[in-house]
Amino acid sequence: MFDYFIGTVKELKINTVVLEVGGIGYELNVSNFCLNELKLEGNVKLYTYLNIYEGGISLYGFYSKEEKAMFLRLISISGIAAKGAIGILSGLALNDLCVAIASGDAKAISKIKGVGKKTAERIVLELRDKLGEEFAVDQKSNDAVLQSDIGDEALLALMALGFSKQESINAIKKVDINGKTVEEVVKAALKRG
Repeated sequence: MFDYFIGTVKELKINTVVLEVGGIGYELNVSNFCLNELKLEGNVKLYTYLNIYEGGISLYGFYSKEEKAMFLRLISISGIAAKGAIGILSGLALNDLCVAIASGDAKAISKIKGVGKKTAERIVLELRDKLGEEFAVDQKSNDAVLQSDIGDEALLALMALGFSKQESINAIKKVDINGKTVEEVVKAALKRG
């Protein structure tokens, strides 16, 4: 029904924003990441989703088309309602969520508040092959980390210490691995991760 609103941010609350459009204040449920991009009295374009359910009607707002697309993918999964999907988008940055799904890292998804192991596995199972080019997953920078033997061994070492694959990759990306031993890379990654 509504694709997007362009308006002025009038209020910022926990997981909601009031956007004034043409003299009308719309309260939109948003993710933490969307909320962090907004400024009070700033003009913004938010993509929207109107959720009609048994108990009422609510509006959801998204900072990007990709965030809205992921929301729609999440609510298409049995057992994930609109509030749960916003919770998932609040718990993990969109690119990190896409990478976790693409790499089958249900453990990273299950760390999100309110998401259990089975739900995380269902998200991976149902969305892994559906992400496609719709989402800009930053897989190139992940692949660069793994192109060296040192990076690959450090990745395995961090995973053996209990970190997820994506957490390990993110930590190693913050370290200059050139000329370092595996132990030095792991120590530096643990300090910066």
